[in-house]
Amino acid sequence: MNLYTRFLRSLVLPLGSRLAGYGDVMPTLRRLEASQWWSMDELRALQNQKLRRLITHVYANVPFYHDWMDQAGVKPEDIQTTDDLVKLPIVDKHVLTENYPDIIRDHSIPKSKLVPAASSGSTGERLHYWTTKSQKAKKWAGLFRWWEMVGYEFGKPYGTFRLTPNRGLLGWPILEHLEWRMLRHVWLSAEEMTDDILLEYVQRLQRTKPIMLRSYASTVYYLARRMLNLGIRVPVPSILTTGETLTPNMRAAIEQAFAPGVVTNEYGGEGMQIAAECELHDGMHINAETVFVEIVRDGQRLPDGELGEIVLTNLDATAVPFIRYNIKDVGSLNNVPCACGRGLPRLAHLEGRLTDMFITPDGHWLTVHQFSGFFEHISSVRAFQVIQKAVDEILIKLVVDEQFSEADQQRIVDTFRRYLGANNHFTLEFVDEIPTTPAGKRRFFISEIIQGTGNTLGGDETQESS
Repeated sequence: MNLYTRFLRSLVLPLGSRLAGYGDVMPTLRRLEASQWWSMDELRALQNQKLRRLITHVYANVPFYHDWMDQAGVKPEDIQTTDDLVKLPIVDKHVLTENYPDIIRDHSIPKSKLVPAASSGSTGERLHYWTTKSQKAKKWAGLFRWWEMVGYEFGKPYGTFRLTPNRGLLGWPILEHLEWRMLRHVWLSAEEMTDDILLEYVQRLQRTKPIMLRSYASTVYYLARRMLNLGIRVPVPSILTTGETLTPNMRAAIEQAFAPGVVTNEYGGEGMQIAAECELHDGMHINAETVFVEIVRDGQRLPDGELGEIVLTNLDATAVPFIRYNIKDVGSLNNVPCACGRGLPRLAHLEGRLTDMFITPDGHWLTVHQFSGFFEHISSVRAFQVIQKAVDEILIKLVVDEQFSEADQQRIVDTFRRYLGANNHFTLEFVDEIPTTPAGKRRFFISEIIQGTGNTLGGDETQESS
C-alpha cells in the first residue's frame, strides 16, 4: 500500500464519508477485509446471530412481518438459524410493491432518516423501497471489497462506463469534483454510444490508463466488439462487469480488446452487493456477512450444484427488509471452500435473470449461454435481441450491415429451431438499433412467459409473472 493510498484511507475517505453521512463505509470495509478469511463455520455463526437480531427487530417494528408471523403462528424465537428461514414466506417485487411505502417499512426509523431507492427496472418494472445512509455505506464497503480482490487500491486511476458515475458527495459540486480528482475517477457515459463517441472513449482510456474499468456487461462488450472490428486494443488490467449476464463469449471478447486485462464478474441487486469472483474466477464469493443466499425451485430449497431461483435475505437492512426475497435470478450454490483461502461461500453458477431464460415446449430451461456465442460467428450482425413471446413464438431483432445475406438469415433460424424445436415460429425484425433499458442496459434475451416462485403467504403458493 503506497503513501497516497494510506493518506486516502486514513484521513480523506473517513472524513469525506462522515461529511456525506456515510461514516460506516471505512469501518465496515475493514471488518470485511478481515472476515473474508474466516472459516465457513465462523461466518455461519455470524449469519445466525444477525438473523436472530433481524427477525426480532422486524417483528417488533415492521407491520407486514408482525402481522404475517402472528397469522402463521411463528414467533421470533422460532427463527434461530438460517435453516429456520423456511418457516417464513418467499416474497418478491410484487409483495414489496403492494405494501410500500408504510406496511413494509421499519417504523423504528424516523421517516426523515429514510432514503428512497429503486431498482434499475431492467425487466420493465422498477421496485421502489426505503434504505438508509448507513445501509448504503455498508453496500459501498462490500463493493470496495470486491474491487480490492482484483488489485484496486484507493488513489489508483479507475473508470466507470455506465449511465451514471460514482458519486459519494452528490449534491456538493465542488467536493464532488475534488472527490473525482483525488480518487482519479474517469466516467464514460453509456447513454449514447456512436462510433465517434466510442473512439473518444478509447482515447480517454489510453490517456488516463485506469487499472480498473467497471461497466455493465453488455456495455463494455459492445465497446470491445467495436474495438476489435477496428483493430484497436487498450490495456486495462481489470475489467469489472456487473448488472447483466456475462457469457463466456462476452468475457473472451472483452479480454481480447483490453489485453492483457482480466474480466471479473460481480453481482448485486436491490441495494445489495451479493457476490463477486475472486482472483481464481472459480464461481462468485457471496457477501455472506450481509447476505444469506438460498436456491429454490417450486418453493423448495435445492442442494448445492442444482440450478434454481436465487432467494436473498439481507441480514443488515431493516428500512425495508429483504427476507427470503426472490430476486428472479437463476444460479446454483457451492459451499466447498475456495482455493483462494476465503471462507465466503460461492455461487457456482450465475445464469442471469429468470426472464433471460428460455423455455422449451417440454418445459426445460435454456440459458443465454447456449445462444450468445452463436452470433459471434456472424460478423454481419452488429447487435441482436431475442424475445420469446410464447413457448413457440420467437422474435429476433437484428442490427445488420450490408454484408448480411439470406444465408446468414437461414443460419440464424436453423440454429434457433435446433435449440427450441422444429415447430417454433420465428420472426426476424431488422432495426436500426437495440434500445437500452431505463438503466442503460442492453438485454440480449427476454422471455415474456417464464414464471418464478411467487410469494407464499398464509400457506397459499401463487405464481407471479416476472
